[in-house]
Formats: sequence, structure tokens, C-alpha cells
Amino acid sequence: QVEKGKDLELKEQLSELFGALKRKHEGTLQELRRAHDQEKLLLAESHQRCQEALQEKIDALNSQLKSFQEKMKRVEESLLSRDYKKHIEEHGSPSPFWEQELESLHFVIEMKNEHIHGLDKKLLNLETVVEQNLLLEEKVKTLQQENEDLHARTQNHLIMSRQLSEELVAARGALEKESQLREQARREKEELLYRVLRGDDAAPFALPADVPLVAT
Repeated sequence: QVEKGKDLELKEQLSELFGALKRKHEGTLQELRRAHDQEKLLLAESHQRCQEALQEKIDALNSQLKSFQEKMKRVEESLLSRDYKKHIEEHGSPSPFWEQELESLHFVIEMKNEHIHGLDKKLLNLETVVEQNLLLEEKVKTLQQENEDLHARTQNHLIMSRQLSEELVAARGALEKESQLREQARREKEELLYRVLRGDDAAPFALPADVPLVAT
């Protein structure tokens, strides 16, 4: 009865310990999920804002680029305009006015080319930012997968802990049972030895050298 009480007490202690570990794990897991969800939400909102801002910038830059290209086309067409050709045919060489116009157009073209080159660099930088946002999305997916893996490993750990607790209780019970059998065998051996020494008729058989242990 005493051993049963000890086993019951041990089971209760293990159950309380397991419950405490489970509650602690669930609390930790809940905090991890909350932090992960918060980080995921912030990253998603930041990515959305960046995407919208980038799209606006890209649209504006594309519009500017298109406008500059149209202006350059008009400049090129103006160089071949009828008035200029007519002036060359009539005078054989461009007048100072046309020379100034050509210089001005050349300067404008150079400025536009430099500006377009700068716009190309900005577009390249924006593409880099977009790639970084894609990497952030991959990071969010990776964190989510790691969180799921952590949850699965924790569940497996809880199952193993429960199995180990049950095995510990069973092993303790087997050990107590073996100890009881040893004690019983020792008492029987002492009793038989006592009877033999007294020459008691109740012990006509030889005393065994040892009592085998009961395997569990």
C-alpha cells in the first residue's frame, strides 16, 4: 500500500511537471507566434508602401523619359527641317543664327542625355530596391517555415517527454517490485536457515544456495 502511494505520488509529480513544461512551452510558442505575426505584418506593410512608392517613381520617370525622347526626336527633325535645308541651298553655309541654333540644340541634347543617363541610374537603383523587397518576402516565408518547424519539434519533444515520464514510472515500479522480491527471498532464506539450524522437521529439503531474481 505504501509503494502504491509512492507510485501515485510520483505520477502526480511527473504529471504536474509535464503540465508546467507544457504551459511554459505553449506560452513561449504563443509569444513567438505573436512576435512573428507582428514582424510579418510590419514587413508586409513596409513592402506594400515601398512597392507603391516605387511604382509611382517608376511611372514618373518613365513619363519623363518618354517626354525627353519625344523632345529629342523633335530636335532631330528640326535639324532636317525645310527651312534649314532651304537656307543651306540658297546661301551655301549656315548663317550665324543657324549656327547659334545648332549650338543651342546641341547643348540641349547633351543636357537631356545626361539627365536621361541619371534617370537610368535611378531606375537601376529602384530595381535594386525591388529586389531587396523580394528578399524580404523570402525572409518572411523562411521565418514562417522556421516557426512551423519549431512548433513541430516542440510537439515531438512534448511527446517524447510524456513517453519518458511513463517509462520512468514503469521502471520505478519494476524496481520497487524487484526490491520487494529480493526482500521476500531474503526473509525466506533466513527463515529456512533458522529452521535447519534448529533441526525443524518442517524443513526436510536442502537450503538453496541463492534465490534467482525475477526479471521484469
